[in-house]
Amino acid sequence: MFSVLAVGYLFLGGAGAGAIAVASILDLVWVKAPFGHTSRIGIGEATPLERTVAVGMLAGFAALALGMLFLLFDLGRIDRVASLLLRPSLSFLTVGTYALAGLAACAALLVAVRFAYLPSVPRGAVRAVEAAAAVVAVVVMLYTGLLLQNTGAVALWSSPLVPVLFLLSSLSCGMAALLLAAYFAPADAGTAWLFRMLARVDALIVVLEAAAAALFVAFALADDHPGAVASAQRLAEGDLALWWWVGFALCGLVVPLAVEGVLSARGSFSEACRTGLAVATVLVLVGGFSMRTALAEAGSHRELALEGAAAEQTFEGEPTGLELRLE
Repeated sequence: MFSVLAVGYLFLGGAGAGAIAVASILDLVWVKAPFGHTSRIGIGEATPLERTVAVGMLAGFAALALGMLFLLFDLGRIDRVASLLLRPSLSFLTVGTYALAGLAACAALLVAVRFAYLPSVPRGAVRAVEAAAAVVAVVVMLYTGLLLQNTGAVALWSSPLVPVLFLLSSLSCGMAALLLAAYFAPADAGTAWLFRMLARVDALIVVLEAAAAALFVAFALADDHPGAVASAQRLAEGDLALWWWVGFALCGLVVPLAVEGVLSARGSFSEACRTGLAVATVLVLVGGFSMRTALAEAGSHRELALEGAAAEQTFEGEPTGLELRLE
């Protein structure tokens, strides 16, 4: 039902949007890097904390751009994208397309002002773009989950917890990108503070994500729709259990939460702690990809999920490779 490229987009688009949002908020609230005529000529002159945010922003933009490329290749026809942009309709797909384009434009500018000397772009303009990027990034993180929830073709995806899972996972993956950037930055008081702060916030997000995932599976198993039950059984004990329990639950939730809980409570922050947290953040990314893979594959049993008139009416609008490839 979903191709590898579409699943890759779901992961890269969400993680990229999460990293852009986290980097933008960090700079707006705490880092406040100088831009305009007061900016430095090269990124090498920036503080470790400023470089961390810059690299995190670059990683988010690269992930988002690669995800959009995956989506275009999966779509197969560029005229469909042009149709969405030139003849928009009020739909999650159209809103998502504009949000993707807007976020990519914002991120491109924010990367340029950090890695190129652009004195004509003042700090106030950068702040405005960062604020816009943070808002649009939330739309990008949410819209794919909302698109799945409202397809009507797969009973499992109709849960309101699907967009919640996508949002929380994307935020966690975005924080993981910033933590990895901090790991490779020179260690100082600023990066140590960033490690602790992001570890504590991400631990809270992981707890919420675990609760949402548990409720999602529990409600699906208790659903009256046979397609929802069959899909949930594939996640809980079937062919997708490895993706769900090992890839997502263990790698993406349990191990990172344990590591972040221990390290954020420590008074000191040694190199071993930094390394352990970096490994945990890689596992967060593994978990984000595994969750999307499991959810996408769980909806692929056509004979059970596509029951009723609602499924027949789902794709009367514009077709797209992301919309389950049912055309």
